[in-house]
Amino acid sequence: MENYLYFAQADVNTGGLQISREAVMVPASKYIGCDPVGADSTKFMFESIEGLDEGFTSIVLTHGANANKKCIRAFMSAMNSQPSHGGFVVMADSDVAGTSKVSEYSPVFNHDVTTVAITEPKTSAVIAATHGAGLIGTSTAPATRRWIENGTIVTEIKVDLTGLACKGDAADDVIGLAAGGAAYLVKAEETPTLGGTGIITKMTVQCIELPTQGTATITTDIDMAWNASGTLAYDGAAGTSELNMGTLVKGETFELLAPAVTANDYLYFTEGDTAATTGVYSGGKFIVTLYGQYTF
Repeated sequence: MENYLYFAQADVNTGGLQISREAVMVPASKYIGCDPVGADSTKFMFESIEGLDEGFTSIVLTHGANANKKCIRAFMSAMNSQPSHGGFVVMADSDVAGTSKVSEYSPVFNHDVTTVAITEPKTSAVIAATHGAGLIGTSTAPATRRWIENGTIVTEIKVDLTGLACKGDAADDVIGLAAGGAAYLVKAEETPTLGGTGIITKMTVQCIELPTQGTATITTDIDMAWNASGTLAYDGAAGTSELNMGTLVKGETFELLAPAVTANDYLYFTEGDTAATTGVYSGGKFIVTLYGQYTF
């Protein structure tokens, strides 16, 4: 019978949105290898439990100083043990928060392992709306997904401009519903959990459908700007845009490697010129992707 190895972090939550793995059970046959990532920590890698080709599930065990080889030997011994409970092997269980139990580690570690960290290459989930009411046009509302990809927090938002308006009296003004409402796309939240974007180090924008004109005159020069205010609406001044997309081409990707983002700033679509005259879009689809990091 094959062994199945159980790992749990310090606080395992059940129910609700879970896009980071807090506890896993993996078959021993999925083991790939290990990496001494620090003097007091070793990473053990398994094929992704989500069946993803692009990466692996990593289990980082914190242990005594300069005891990497000792930890690896113990890990291999526990992984290949012959348990009497149907192949279920508790390798490292740090989950004590909110419960009455104590942590449990395989006895082969001889009390040397103290914490567990679990990372998956890419586990995505639809999350609650990150946008303001003023960015919901007459087609579909912005849709947000978030996941961890090899340690990076990725936030992906699909946006349809249909029904949104641009006034044209000044460049860098906000695109949004003419009726008003905060028209931000997402807030930069440097939370240490997946409830936020993390510290944003890069952003990309892909043009999937070119902007088209519904009524009056639109502009196809669309930019993006970060602003400290979360209340800017249609025709509001967003300040100098950080991402200038200029003349759009369908399928084109724009990249900003050093976004000027401060914690709790808000991201807006803005007019890149003054070509519009109270125009309303009948099309225009974009995918905005933010790449963030945890603090450490």
